[in-house]
Amino acid sequence: MRRAFLGYLAQRKAGLGDLTETRTSEAEWYLVQLKPNGLNRAVTNLERQGFVPFVPRERRSVRRAGKFVSVDAPVFPGYVFVELNPEDRGWRVINSTYGVARIVSFGGRPAPLPKGLVEEMAKRYALTGEAPPPFDVGEEVILREGPFVDFLARVEAVDPQQRVHLLIDFMGRQSRIVVSAEKLSKG
Repeated sequence: MRRAFLGYLAQRKAGLGDLTETRTSEAEWYLVQLKPNGLNRAVTNLERQGFVPFVPRERRSVRRAGKFVSVDAPVFPGYVFVELNPEDRGWRVINSTYGVARIVSFGGRPAPLPKGLVEEMAKRYALTGEAPPPFDVGEEVILREGPFVDFLARVEAVDPQQRVHLLIDFMGRQSRIVVSAEKLSKG
């Protein structure tokens, strides 16, 4: 799913054409609300119909069976972004897709998202293998994995090996911890 969308973005940037012949330059991104637990089913069926779904995901740490496990979870649970041109294709087809509750509309017509929004999200949430963003000394960050998930910490130093030394307020005391940079996000 993600590879198909990122490949599509690469095609558009390279000027290699569109993913399908029916898609035109007037195609815009729309927000689709899903039925409960309908993400995989909706994405599969939207792709079968020729639409390009996009589900931004981020790595989160969750507790399962007493252990912390890293999972790729949707950033916007219950929603999928879909590119379509309502003039070329019937957008009502999306409403009858398995796993989809409805396309978000106002005044009886689907509401397009602002231009560039989905492309910026794709850049932000893409797993490109690039180095994680650098953190400045004194900057506040949020831990995304491990036993201190969602704790706010202050950067004390950054190693060349991309390990970040943090000061965390834990039980009324400042404690030092060292974590890898990919387990952090800017606060």
